[in-house]
Amino acid sequence: MNSGTCGLRLIWLVGAGLVACATAQAQEAVGRETTKSLRATVQKWTEVMRETQGAQERWKQDKQVLQDTKSSLEIEVEQLKAEIKAAEERIAETDAASADKLALKQMHEKAREAFRAGLDAVEAEVSAVIPLLPAELAENPKMQVAIESHRKFSASTEKESLSLNKRLDAMLTILAEAERFQQAIQVYGGRVRELSGEQRLLDVVYFGLALGYGVDQDGTIAFQLSPSPEGWVERKLEAEDALAVRELMNVAQKSGEVRLVDVPMTIGE
Repeated sequence: MNSGTCGLRLIWLVGAGLVACATAQAQEAVGRETTKSLRATVQKWTEVMRETQGAQERWKQDKQVLQDTKSSLEIEVEQLKAEIKAAEERIAETDAASADKLALKQMHEKAREAFRAGLDAVEAEVSAVIPLLPAELAENPKMQVAIESHRKFSASTEKESLSLNKRLDAMLTILAEAERFQQAIQVYGGRVRELSGEQRLLDVVYFGLALGYGVDQDGTIAFQLSPSPEGWVERKLEAEDALAVRELMNVAQKSGEVRLVDVPMTIGE
């Protein structure tokens, strides 16, 4: 009994030890698997955290860049608003200036048309003055050009296309030269005139545009010269008057003493 009992106990103990050993090995294997799984989980979590931190750092950088860009854009927007406002003000000023220029242009055109209309009447007046100019004055080269231009302008049927300045210049030249002639005594010596079918040399003196005298060198033939719408008219003087005119001519030419000279004068005939 005792020997059998002892054998059974030994077997039980051996079995129990084997069972305990197997259990320990199983637990150890389970622990290893758990540790391995835990390690993998930790590693993965670590990688996730690293990526998360990297993403956060990148976001901070990108956020700063975006903020800087936003600030720059806001500044540009303000600058653009200011430029747009300035442009609108310039446009408004330009529009106002353009309106003023247009009004001035229209006023100028009206003035030109009024001046053009009035210039025709002035041309007629100047045309009436030309016959009153002595031949000596009208033959002046400057006056010849002005008179020729004036007559061409006056006869034109297309005055709208003519230069107002050129028309006016011709008339002003004629009137200015006539006024200069009017302000002084004009003496011309050795003028060739045809008298009684023969050429004679006459000295001529003009008292402005009002009156003139012509006389030969000997004082034998003399004329009084008077302006008319058809030109200057010559009135032959008596022989005794011719001597007085010769004396007048000598004084005018400063070839004699300064003295008063009585000469015949007829006005209005």
